Amino acid sequence: MRPQWRLYLLACVLVSGLLVLPAAAQDIGPLVEISHPNAVGSCNTGFAPFGGLTWSTDHATEPFVAANPINPGNVAAAWFQGLFQDMIAGVSFDRGHNWQRALIPLTICSGGPYLATGDPWLSFTPNGDLYAVAITWNSNSWSDRQIVVSKSADGGLHWSASVAFPGSHTVDPPADHPSITADPTNAKLVYAIWNGANSPHSSAAVFTRTTDGGVTWETARPIVQTAQQTFIQFSQILVLPNGTLVDIFEFYAEQPNKPITFTNLQVMRSTDHGQTWSAPINAVTLTPLYRPNGETLVVDPETGQFVLDLTNPSFAVDSQSGNLYAVWEDGRFSNFQHNNIAFSMSADGGSTWSAPIRVNQTPLNIPSLDRQAFFPSIAVTTNGTIGVSYYDFRFNDPNPGLPTDRWLVQCTPSSNNPASNPACWGNEVRLTDTSFNLEAVVPHGPNGDIFLGDYFGLAAAGDDFVATFTTVDSQNITSIFARRVGQ
Repeated sequence: MRPQWRLYLLACVLVSGLLVLPAAAQDIGPLVEISHPNAVGSCNTGFAPFGGLTWSTDHATEPFVAANPINPGNVAAAWFQGLFQDMIAGVSFDRGHNWQRALIPLTICSGGPYLATGDPWLSFTPNGDLYAVAITWNSNSWSDRQIVVSKSADGGLHWSASVAFPGSHTVDPPADHPSITADPTNAKLVYAIWNGANSPHSSAAVFTRTTDGGVTWETARPIVQTAQQTFIQFSQILVLPNGTLVDIFEFYAEQPNKPITFTNLQVMRSTDHGQTWSAPINAVTLTPLYRPNGETLVVDPETGQFVLDLTNPSFAVDSQSGNLYAVWEDGRFSNFQHNNIAFSMSADGGSTWSAPIRVNQTPLNIPSLDRQAFFPSIAVTTNGTIGVSYYDFRFNDPNPGLPTDRWLVQCTPSSNNPASNPACWGNEVRLTDTSFNLEAVVPHGPNGDIFLGDYFGLAAAGDDFVATFTTVDSQNITSIFARRVGQ
C-alpha cells in the first residue's frame, strides 16, 4: 500500500472514532510507609476503651492528608497511633517521596494533656499555615469529648500547643468527627464543624470559626438541629470561588433500635463567612446497604466478619469552576447485592445535583462479594482532574486471607464529557503494590470488627494526587502508607 493511502486510512479511522488511543502515562511515585518507625516508641497513655481493648502503639490508622497551596511539594498527613492514643503528623517536602514524622501535642505521649485522641483533619491556609483538629478526651468513657486545634507554621514539622474550641464539650455533647477548612481567599478565616448529639434521638452540626488566624475562636454554636429520630454526620465546609461557604453533610432517619430508613446529603450555604446560614436543602438520596446496627455493610466474603464502616461520604470543590463533588458507598448499582462507589456533582453551588453514577472500576465478572468497593475519598487538582480512591476485593481467591487493594480512578471533565458521564472515569491506578490481607488488620470495638479507620486521605498537590491509606505492612503491623500520582 502506498504511504499516502496509509495516512488516508489512518485519518478515516481517527475521524470515525474506531481507533482508541492509550491513556496518557501516569507518573506514579513510590509507595512509602509513613507511620513507621513509631514516633512515640513504647509510650502508652493507658487509654483502654471497649471494656479494656488495647492495641500496640505500633499500630496506626485513620489517615488524613492535605497539600500546601503555595508549595505543592509540601504535603502533610495525620493519623492516630495506638488505639486513639496519639496524633502523629507525617510531613514531606518532595511531593511525597520522603517523609518525616512529627508529634502533634495532644496526648501525654506526644507532649499534650489528654489521654486519648482521634478523628484527625488538616487544612492549609493560602499563606501556608497548617491547622489540625481532632477529638480529645480524658477518660475511658466517650462522653467527655471536646474538639481541639493546633497550628503549624512550617508545613507540619512543629506544632503549637492545642487549644480547645470554646463550648465544644458543652454544645450538643458529645462532639464527634470534626473537620476544618481554611478559607482559600483569606488566611485569617478558618472554619471548623463537627457532629453534636445532645440526646440519643437527634443531632446537630456544631460550628466555630476564627477571623484572626487562630488567635481566638468563636464560641461553638449549632447551625442546624435535627428533629427527633433524625441525625447528622460527616459535615464538611467547602468554599466556592466567590467566597460562599457550603456545608455538606449526611442526614439520616432511624427509629430506636431499628434499621436506617432514609439517608441523603443535605446542603447549607453562607454568604457572610459563616455568620449566618441558610436552611438545609436536600441534595441527593443515598442508598447504601446497611448492617442492622446502622453501619454500612462491608463484609469479609470468606468469614462473614464485618468491616467497621460509618458510610463515610467525601466531598470536594473545584477551585476554578466551583463545581461540587460527592462520593459515597451505594447499593443501587448492584441491585443491592453489594456496595459500589457512587458519584454526584453540582454545578450551581449545591442547589441541584446530577443523578448518581458508579465510578469504581472493580470488575463485574467476579463474585458479588468480591466486587464490594468501600471507603471512598475525593479530591480535585488545579487543572480540574477529579480523583477518587477506594478499596476493593477484586483479587480475592480461595486461599486463606482476604487480598485487599487501594485504587485511584480519575476523570478530567470537559464540555463534551462531564464528570456526570460514566465514560469520563478511567485511568485507574493501583495504589498498593501488592494486595494486603484485610483479616490481619487490628480489630476494633466490642465485636472485633475489622478497623481501617473512619476515612482516608486524598489531596491535590498542584496537578498531582497524594493518597494516604491504611494497610498491613510486611511485619503484620496496621500502618499508614502514602503514594503520589502525577498527571
